[in-house]
Amino acid sequence: MIGRIGLISLRILYGALFIGSAILKLMPIEAFELVLIKQVGFSWGIAPIASRSLIIIEFAIGVSIMFGFQTRRMIYASLVMLAVFTVYLGILAFIGEGGENCGCFGELIPMDAPTSIAKNLIFASIAIVLLWKFEGINRWRFGWLGLVLAYFYIPFLFVASPLPEGKLNKVATLSVQVMSEVNQELNWDLMTGEKVVLVMYSKCVHCAQLASLISTTDLKLADEKLRMLIYGPDDAYDFFMRKTSTESLPSLQTSNRSLMQAINGTVPTVIALKDGQVISNWTGEEVNIDLLVNLLDGNLYPNRE
Repeated sequence: MIGRIGLISLRILYGALFIGSAILKLMPIEAFELVLIKQVGFSWGIAPIASRSLIIIEFAIGVSIMFGFQTRRMIYASLVMLAVFTVYLGILAFIGEGGENCGCFGELIPMDAPTSIAKNLIFASIAIVLLWKFEGINRWRFGWLGLVLAYFYIPFLFVASPLPEGKLNKVATLSVQVMSEVNQELNWDLMTGEKVVLVMYSKCVHCAQLASLISTTDLKLADEKLRMLIYGPDDAYDFFMRKTSTESLPSLQTSNRSLMQAINGTVPTVIALKDGQVISNWTGEEVNIDLLVNLLDGNLYPNRE
């Protein structure tokens, strides 16, 4: 039989597993948002809030169990969460869509639906043992520390992973001459109509994450407005497009030095064009999926301060 120390150690381990799952979902949180959008069907507006809410709930359950705060209720809450996700993953597996990473342990430990279901069943078994031997795990006077840690985790999460913002009111810093040169070299259609040009590097991790998110956008809007320029060799370009599922989106490989110099080598970069005129441009951390969705929806002319 498991002794009291063993049971307490098992409780701490069980809580730590939930804490670890919550932390790994932040690496990066955009990937978890993509799971909620592509697999669960959340909208772009709901996914950032839903992802952070789920992570907070998971972390709160984990630290509460680890420190023995409302332990029985938190174990039951963990079982409910496991049951909901197990049923949903089972449905995905049944309909043949369970092959992608479910996001349970973020991008660092990818799991498909069957693997995650097996993991959930192991977790549930531990929870049942803890409930069965509950009297041996619930004697600790510092349980309130779990509540304190959960409380302080909320502002930490929103500082470390703030909700995405599309800062549209930004003055352009790129010249029309650079874009005209790029357009002439590639023989593309950047000088006509409204275009949203996304400049990326094929070996840039952040670019790949952003491109994966773009793959779920409205394809009609993307075909009309989005133009992706990818720096990198042929094999890296092909791998990038396959990995991010963006083969069907308008994209070209480029090595134009003038453009790379104009953006100071910072990728990803987004450029909003109207008949060849640069309306605005954004680089690096300014670029996120919220910005792109706004631009593709037609907000090329925001009210500037």
